[in-house]
Amino acid sequence: SHYCSRYKENPNIANESVHAQAREALKKYLHYYERWENHSKSLQLEQQTLDRLKTRINEKVMKGLNSSTWIDWQYLFVAASLLAKCRYTLQYTYPYAYYMEASSRKDLFEYQQAQLEAEIENLSWKIERVETTDRDRGDIENQMDIAEKRRMTLLKDFFPTNSTSSFFSST
Repeated sequence: SHYCSRYKENPNIANESVHAQAREALKKYLHYYERWENHSKSLQLEQQTLDRLKTRINEKVMKGLNSSTWIDWQYLFVAASLLAKCRYTLQYTYPYAYYMEASSRKDLFEYQQAQLEAEIENLSWKIERVETTDRDRGDIENQMDIAEKRRMTLLKDFFPTNSTSSFFSST
């Protein structure tokens, strides 16, 4: 489910009625809140996916399929952890964007936000569909690298202090 994370402000809102301004304010709030909430739901769904994967992997390891061990699958849990960290960061960019004034800086922020979102969805899709091949592992590790670079770029450009960065990375 891909959606535009950018909110289109009404440039003439200051000249309109109080009711129109209130309606516009509510529309803007709901736009950002819905995106925040969607990522909150995705975090829960991805935890369920991880739980199912753990069960599936456990069965494969116990049955000795592909002679794999838990260590062979560790990268998947690292990927799921990174996915959660990236999604958590993205989720909390929406309140920040809500309060940003319309400007070229906000345009850049929303561009980077959309880039991070696309890479997160890509990583999520790959983790959900993982199989036992090394090709999948390389693909997922590559996607992890891309997603983390996008996350760090956004944090570095807009939240340069360490205290803020650590706030955005807890899971």
